[in-house]
Amino acid sequence: MLVWGSKRRPGSPATDRRQGTRAAAGPTALGFLDHLQAQGLMEPPAAERARLAFETHGSLPIVITELGLLSEADLLAALEDFTGLPAAAADTLPAEPVLGDRMGGAYCRRARVLALRDGPPPMVGVVDPFATDLMAALAYSLGGASFRLIGPSTFEAAARRLFGEADANELGEDAEDGLGSDRERLEDAARQAPIIRLAHSLFRTAFELGASDIHIEPGETDLTARYRVDGVLVRPETLPKAVHTGLATRIKILAELNIAERRLPQDGRMKVVDRGREVDVRVSVLPTAHGEALVLRLLGQSRKEGSYEALGFPAPLAARIDAMADRPNGIFLITGPTGSGKTTTLYTLLQRLNDRTAKIITVEDPVEYRMAGVTQVQTHAAIGLDFAAALRSILRQDPDIVMVGEIRDGETARIAVQAALTGHLVLSTLHTNSAAAATTRLIDMGVEPYLLAAVLNGVLAQRLLRLLCPECREVAPASAAERARIERHRPDLAGAPVLRLAHPVGCPHCNNTGYRGRTVVAEGLEIGRGLSAMIAARRNEAEIEETARREGMQTLLGHGIDKALALETSLEEVLRSLGGGDGA
Repeated sequence: MLVWGSKRRPGSPATDRRQGTRAAAGPTALGFLDHLQAQGLMEPPAAERARLAFETHGSLPIVITELGLLSEADLLAALEDFTGLPAAAADTLPAEPVLGDRMGGAYCRRARVLALRDGPPPMVGVVDPFATDLMAALAYSLGGASFRLIGPSTFEAAARRLFGEADANELGEDAEDGLGSDRERLEDAARQAPIIRLAHSLFRTAFELGASDIHIEPGETDLTARYRVDGVLVRPETLPKAVHTGLATRIKILAELNIAERRLPQDGRMKVVDRGREVDVRVSVLPTAHGEALVLRLLGQSRKEGSYEALGFPAPLAARIDAMADRPNGIFLITGPTGSGKTTTLYTLLQRLNDRTAKIITVEDPVEYRMAGVTQVQTHAAIGLDFAAALRSILRQDPDIVMVGEIRDGETARIAVQAALTGHLVLSTLHTNSAAAATTRLIDMGVEPYLLAAVLNGVLAQRLLRLLCPECREVAPASAAERARIERHRPDLAGAPVLRLAHPVGCPHCNNTGYRGRTVVAEGLEIGRGLSAMIAARRNEAEIEETARREGMQTLLGHGIDKALALETSLEEVLRSLGGGDGA
C-alpha cells in the first residue's frame, strides 16, 4: 500500500516532461518549478537555473536548497501544497534508528529517506517526493508505507545523529594513492553528492554567520574549516581528512582552476547563491605540507554601499575625503593592511564620482564589484597584463578618472604620477600603516619627491574595528587605568567629567563574542602647500604627521577613542587593533 497523504490532488494526463506539466503518475519536478513561478515564489531566471542544475543533479529539492533559491521552510510549504504530502513534524523524528534491519544508514543516506515510525504502515520521510519509483519500491518492500516530506538539512542532521558521520567510502575517499594526476577520478570525487552537500554546508554556515572568508586548512590527520567574522576567525569545524581532495577539487572546478595542478598556488573566482542573491567568491589555493589550503573570500558579504556615513566615517572626515578626491587631477590614496576595508571605501568613492559626466576606467586584480557606467579591466599577470601595462594602455582611452587597484611597484607608481601630471585624477591603494607613511613609501619606490609633492592630493589611512553587540554590551564609568590610557592619547580630554565606556559580554545575537559588525576608523591627510613643501624636502613621516595633526588631522587612534567614548566599540578593541597600549 502506498499512502500519499490526504491532500494529494489527481495528476493531469501525461504530457512532455520538459513542458513542466504533471504526468498521470503524479506531480513532476518540472511541474513544481511552474508551480513556484505561478505562486510568485521564484522568478523565471532562478527557475531556469534550477532546471539546468536538476537535469545534471537529479533531485530538485536539493538543487533548490543548494542554490539558495528558497529557504527550507518555504520549500517544504510549497511541496506540501503541490504534492499533497504533509511535512514530517518535529516530534516524528526518531531518537534512534527505526527499521534498521531493512533501512540501514548507508541506504538511507544514498536514497535520502528516513524511517520515522514502525507500522502499520511504517512512516518514511523523503527528501525528494518526485522520486516516485523509489517510493513505490520502498512501499512494496515494507508492505506499505506512509510518506512525509523532510527538508534536506533536517535529513542531514538526523542522519548524522542516527547513523554517525558518513564513512570514507560515502564521502569519496581516494586514499591519496597517486590520483592527483588522474583528472577523471578527481572530477568523480568532486561530483559525489556528499562532497557537494559539504561545500554547500560551508557556504550556508558562512552566510548565516555573516562571514567574509572561509578558511579550509588541511592538517596531518584532519581538515579544519574556519570562518572570518568581523575580522576574527571563529567556529572551527573538524572534518575527515578523506574529504579534502574531493572538496578542494569541487571548489577548483567551480572556480575554473586546474584541478590536476596541486604543486603551485592558484587564484580564481566563482559565484554562489545566498537566498536568491548571487555572491562573488574569490578563491585562493595554496599548496602546504599537508595538502592544498583554500581561502574563499565572499565579496560583498559585509559591504555597505551608498555613503561614507554608512561605513562609519564622521561627517567632517567624509567632507575631507570629498575635498581630496574632488579635484580634476592628482593622486588620492587609501592605505591600510589587507582586510582593512580599503576596497569598499574606494568603491564608495567611485560611486560618488560616477555621475556619467566623467569617463572612469579601473584596473583591478581582481575586479571585485561590477559598477554600471565604469570601464573595468582585469589584470592577467601570466600574459603580461599587470597594473603597469594596463595603466599605460588605458591612458590612451582618454579617461578622466583612473582607479588602480593597488600600487605595488615603482613602475606602477611612476606611471600613476605621470597620469596625474597629464591631467587625470588617479585613485589607488597602498599598503602602509599610516597616512604619512605613504609619502616615504612612494619615494622609496623611486618617485621623485618634487613630483610626488606636485601631484599628491591626499591620503586616507583606515582600519576596521568590531562593533559591540547592542543586545549585551555593558556600560560603566571608565576606571582610573582606562582614563589614564585615554588621556595619554587624547590630552584634550584631561579633566573632562565622567567618561563612560562599554564592554563586551556575549549573547546568542553575537555568537557569544560580545561583538557584531564592524565600523571604520581613519585619518585623512590632506596635502596643502605646507605639507607639499615638506614632501619635496624629503621630511620624514613623523614630522609630516605632527604637522598634519597641528593642522587638524585626527589620527587613527584618536578616531578609535571617539568610537569607544560613543559606546560603539570597546577601548580594548581600539588598543588591540591600533596599538597605543601601555607598552606602546
